[in-house]
Amino acid sequence: MTKEEEILKAAEEEFFSNGYDATSTANIAQRAGVTHAMVNYYFRTKEKLFIRILDDHVYELLHSLKPVMQADGNVIRVATDAAGIIFDKLNQDRRFPFLLSDISRNHPDFLLRYKETFDTVCKDSLEMHRLRLEKCIRNAQARECTMNDIYNTVLTLATSPFLNIPVLCNVCGMDDSAIDEYLNARRREMILILQARYSVNDK
Repeated sequence: MTKEEEILKAAEEEFFSNGYDATSTANIAQRAGVTHAMVNYYFRTKEKLFIRILDDHVYELLHSLKPVMQADGNVIRVATDAAGIIFDKLNQDRRFPFLLSDISRNHPDFLLRYKETFDTVCKDSLEMHRLRLEKCIRNAQARECTMNDIYNTVLTLATSPFLNIPVLCNVCGMDDSAIDEYLNARRREMILILQARYSVNDK
């Protein structure tokens, strides 16, 4: 592993554990076992280092969603597939939803950089699925709803279980095994809810 990779790994741990504002490049340097000057040499500023890490996670998610969003077929099935991808991505590092929530509140400008990419990957697909959804509703194959309804439900169902984890651990005393079972159950439930809420049938 190169020094740059060691710094990135240490920075990800610091940002994911402490959030953006509570992380310093000095702490990152200490965790990586390098000098503060070396962190600055590779990344110049804390913001540039953070954006590098955020880019990796966000673009990986968008890249995973692209083939699903461009797929043909039942629009509700596309929504459930997309929800599964989002859920699984968040499950890879369960701290990521908290980091996104933190910067959404305190540094929303960090997320604006992804709007163009999101539009490129998803906007045309969402319009295509909107037209398909309207056809399904006319043909009594989907319940009365909008793509925004589905989009908001997917985001809520895919993210909220992870935001519950601190309470479940610290208040309810659930261990890692119980949390795994909880998340597996919520993933299955998420798919069932989406199908029950929006599908008239699964043809």
